[in-house]
Amino acid sequence: MGIIVILFSVILLIVTAIYLYFKKSYSYFEKEGVPFIKPTFPFGNFQGIGSKYHFATILRKIYDEAKGKSKVVGFFNFIEPGYFITDIELVKLITVKNFNSFVNRGMFVNEENEPLTAHLVNIEDDRWRFMRNKLSPVFTSGKLRSMYAIINGLSENLIKATEKQSKNSIEVKNLMTKFTVDVVSSTSFGMNANCLNDENKELHEISREIFGAEGASPMKLFFLFAFPELSKFLKLRQFSKRVTNFFINVISENIKYREDNNDNRSDFLNMLIQLKNKGSIDGEFSTETKKLTLNEILAQAFLFFFAGTDTSSTTASYGLTELAFHQDVQDKLRQEILAMTKDTNGEISYETLHEMTYLNQVVNETLRMHTPGFANLRKANEDFKVPGTNITIKKGYKVWIPTLAFHFEEKYWKNPSKFDPDRFTPEEIAKRPPMSYFPFGEGPRNCKYFYLISIYSE
Repeated sequence: MGIIVILFSVILLIVTAIYLYFKKSYSYFEKEGVPFIKPTFPFGNFQGIGSKYHFATILRKIYDEAKGKSKVVGFFNFIEPGYFITDIELVKLITVKNFNSFVNRGMFVNEENEPLTAHLVNIEDDRWRFMRNKLSPVFTSGKLRSMYAIINGLSENLIKATEKQSKNSIEVKNLMTKFTVDVVSSTSFGMNANCLNDENKELHEISREIFGAEGASPMKLFFLFAFPELSKFLKLRQFSKRVTNFFINVISENIKYREDNNDNRSDFLNMLIQLKNKGSIDGEFSTETKKLTLNEILAQAFLFFFAGTDTSSTTASYGLTELAFHQDVQDKLRQEILAMTKDTNGEISYETLHEMTYLNQVVNETLRMHTPGFANLRKANEDFKVPGTNITIKKGYKVWIPTLAFHFEEKYWKNPSKFDPDRFTPEEIAKRPPMSYFPFGEGPRNCKYFYLISIYSE
């Protein structure tokens, strides 16, 4: 009986200590004199995440409550205080004009135990600048044009797969995930995945583990990003060892084969191999000759697969769904495609694709309503006084920019829940502030894969 009392007392003491610690943290903005959204123990302002509410829903709820308080308000991710932005001009200051005050994202990186996390999106400071400069030539128009032939060829497989299922209902997300896995694995590291024909079950299973319900839970991801250093100490992982080992083996074997056989393909991995062996990409001038390490190549190739597959398949799936529900938009888009390809026997070149203005409008409206990145994160590397307020964003604290919420702000978008590609005619674009639409972020730290993802989606 005495042992039970002692154990109960110890547990009660621990719980009380944790509660008091949270309570102290939750008083941070009150002491700083910053308007804030009242948190709830223990999830802060993310109560219901992963069970009752989707991440995007919670961010929009926070935005709706916060926008009447100030252009920036305090809120809490679990116990971590953060600054929530509600003003698009402040977004521009943080991401562009005062970028040097917010260089990093503050993401989870555990290079020792999980080398694939040390990619361009996550790494920081000078290392990020170095990698960004190295990878910038990859996304020039000429390089993307060379990859387009691969994408165009694989599109024929998608047409055949769709025709096979045309008499029945089509689970479009599954179909588009298989297609984008085929496309991204081919353009990333030359793998003939053929997931559309169910010939690479291992890669399809790995993809489901990364992007599907089998992957990391929302709660785990939030913990990783809220407490990156504690997560590293606890040796937590964003991806399973199976996922990590699979990609390390596949990419490493592909690199070895190409180097042994002098195999030069027009894809992303070939350019990474050039950066590894020579420090520069063929045909591109560079004053920086430092070479990439094998681990750096592995991480960037994985990012290409990870970011390209999820973002493109999601955008394409939502786009097709919106077209199915909006026959008028579908008919107008079909007429544009037929008109643009009447002299090419249905073939769509890289140049023709970019000349399809209505297709571009459809993709932009899809990205507005179904933005893949619900929020952009930045981490202050120095104190930053918010103009027009008495608020100072303190060094070391994260800033949350709720992208999707801005894309539904009625000040900029009339009837924002309505799918309307005509919002993106030149005349309509000119009526809105430039920062009212930024599906892939803004400034030097925006998504470098934007143009390729757009091609995949189109």
